[in-house]
Amino acid sequence: MNFLDSAIDTVRLGKFFAALALKEHALPALHVRPLVGELFLTENCNLRCISCSCWRETTRNELSTDEWKEVLRQLARLRIYKVNFTGGEPLTRRDAVELMGFARSVGIRHIHLNTNAILLTPAKLDEVLAAGVRSFNISVDGPGALHDRIRGRKGAFIRTIGHLRNVIAERERHDLKLRMNFTVMRDNVSALPEIAALAQTLGVRLYLNLATDQTFLFRDPAVSDQARVPADELAVALEKFEQVARKDARWLPRYSDLRYIPRHFDNIVQRGLPCAESQLKLMIHSRGEIGGCWGHDARFNVREVPIAEIVDAPSYRSEHARFFRKECVGCGSNYSLNLRWRPGTYLQDTLWRLGFRNLRSTSEAP
Repeated sequence: MNFLDSAIDTVRLGKFFAALALKEHALPALHVRPLVGELFLTENCNLRCISCSCWRETTRNELSTDEWKEVLRQLARLRIYKVNFTGGEPLTRRDAVELMGFARSVGIRHIHLNTNAILLTPAKLDEVLAAGVRSFNISVDGPGALHDRIRGRKGAFIRTIGHLRNVIAERERHDLKLRMNFTVMRDNVSALPEIAALAQTLGVRLYLNLATDQTFLFRDPAVSDQARVPADELAVALEKFEQVARKDARWLPRYSDLRYIPRHFDNIVQRGLPCAESQLKLMIHSRGEIGGCWGHDARFNVREVPIAEIVDAPSYRSEHARFFRKECVGCGSNYSLNLRWRPGTYLQDTLWRLGFRNLRSTSEAP
């Protein structure tokens, strides 16, 4: 990406977050159009994760290749900044790479892939990179056998880490953004220090997802069990994680993110922290449902209404104004984004680096 494009992107993001500040403090009815399309290319998956419910039934009547291409054309006309291809496991669709390349061809510059990396073979990685994907989230839910148990497939850890290493090897040549995603849940919370060490060994940014049964792909009693993380076990694991970070914080989440985690499991809504995530992303599901957010179901369908009409509809605008104020069920999705636009979190991070803050005392406001 050239300097001019980078400058334009910086200005657009700056205007977006400035608008959120106005929305919070002065103009609550201000409509902030989404910048990112969250595309659930399929809601089917090739793994059987205990923290997810999408594999427990087969989703049918998903958008065809041509229907997804029309969605991408409409998003390009809306000047969407970025599209995230996600699922389910998006690479289980045979047209996934074709659609990624099509997104690029219609003018969407930033293409992202969320994947468990099982299907991200060297040949597939070459195709994905050629299609224009330049950022990845790859899921790793524990070391070795723990990952395999959580993901429901023997050998998954070795395969995923091998494919993750291949992406790391291409990072500099293609200027890739890459994160390893670990979902904190009941059965793996004690592995937090080990996953921190793994991220540092690999040299890859670690992001901590937080288990929830509120979002649409996770509503299942078995997932609810995983979302009940014992506070004492979490405190011990985070203290050990913090010890790792004190020695070398590179590749690890910042202090503000870490101190949010106990709050999520104690009170999932966190109403005092406005939801930038709900304003940033336009959710489009595999059967065409559009709108809503992670915790609230969509009301429209791209098979019936043009996307531009949906995002400017009074019902969409009022609903997302409520989501911003956290008048919602809560989910914790992308809590890190919600924290990053709060100036006070950077002060807390600085105080932590100087030794004046630690995770044993988390009473400071975000």
